[in-house]
Order: sequence, then structure tokens, then C-alpha cells
Amino acid sequence: MKATSENRYFIFSAIWFLLIVFWGFAYSFYMPKVFGNNEPLPTHLVIHGTVFTLWISLYAVQVFLIRFRSYKAHMTLGVLGVVVMAAMIPTGLFPSIYKMYAGIIPIDAAGHNVFRLLSAYTLFGFAFAYRKKAFLHKRFMLGSMVMLTSAAIFRFSFDLGLQESQLFNKGIQMFPALLLFLFDLVKLKKAVWVDLISPFLVLGIFYFADYFWLSAIGDGFMDILAAIFVKPFL
Repeated sequence: MKATSENRYFIFSAIWFLLIVFWGFAYSFYMPKVFGNNEPLPTHLVIHGTVFTLWISLYAVQVFLIRFRSYKAHMTLGVLGVVVMAAMIPTGLFPSIYKMYAGIIPIDAAGHNVFRLLSAYTLFGFAFAYRKKAFLHKRFMLGSMVMLTSAAIFRFSFDLGLQESQLFNKGIQMFPALLLFLFDLVKLKKAVWVDLISPFLVLGIFYFADYFWLSAIGDGFMDILAAIFVKPFL
């Protein structure tokens, strides 16, 4: 069964995301003993890592199901995807908001993570809404993955001594979406602007998020998020 060029691209994207996430969290989550890391993770980070791992694995499985035209299995497994994404919302937001609430990181640092996560959840919402339009569905799903891998890329950049390079961090994060945009441009002979939603979000959050989070409105919004996602569990 021959794969189309688009299928091959999305298979590449699945492998890319798996490798980035594994490398980024091998030291702290996947293989801490191998790296001599004996520091136990807090329970909320274990839950966060487990749910996130399930999500990234599910993305890869779904991509390969489409490659082998197992459409019925793909749709059935999509129900699990909705459940896992629902779990991703509280388990994803809690760590950043908790660190801000506990005074470990400033509100703007937490706010950047919150915006990236909310963007990912929103793009998944669009992917779900367009689940019967495969062309858009796949691109919204990829955009969601781009937004979800920022933390892994930041840790990955530490291993290369590039943690201070925003060009590297943002470039690696946007790479799958930019590559898809070029792929569509060559194949379809036209710009597919939905491919660029996640790069615009990456840059928009980087350049403009501080203006929101360091304002009274941003401070109030973070208080609301803390009241919903953190305070009930303390």
C-alpha cells in the first residue's frame, strides 16, 4: 500500500514530535536513573507527564492508522483522543499556574506557558470541529502539536547549550508547520494559510504575551485560572 507524499510528511511529523518530546524529558521523566537523576518528581508532574505521553503516542498512532487506511480504527480511537485532551487541560495548566502561585516563577513566565497551552487546546477544538474534512483536520492537529512541544524543545536546547537562543527555540518549534507550508506551496501551487496559524501564535505569544500578563487584566485572569485549576487541589 503506497503512501502519498502527504502521508509521508505526517509520518515524519509524528516521528519528529516523538523524538523531540523523548529527548526533552528523558532526563527528568523517561529515563532519570540512566542520567543519574534520583530526584523524585512531584505527583502532579508525574500525572502531567503520563497524560502528555499518552497524547503524543496517540497522535503518532493516529497518523500511522491513516497511513495504512485504517479509517474506522482512526475514528474510534479519536474518541479516546477527546478524553485525553480533556485530561490535558487541567494537568497541563496546573504545573505552570502552581509555580506562579507558589512564587517559583513570575506571572509572565507562567503566562507564556498558559497561552501556548490554551492555543494548543483551541487548535485541537478546530481539528475536532473539522474532523470530517481531512485536509483541515490534519493541519489543525499538527498546529496543536507544535504549540504543545515548546517545553520539550526548551529542555532539548539546554543539552545543546542553546537555551538562550530564541531563534533556535522558536525555529525548532515552528519547523514542522513551516515545512508543511512549503510542502503545500510546492505541491498545491498555492499558499495554505492554515499551516501558518501555529507559527503566528508562537511569535505572537513571544512578542506580545508580556503586555497582557503584566497588566491588571492579565493579573486578574491568572487569579481566575489559579482559582479553577490550582486552589481546589491545595
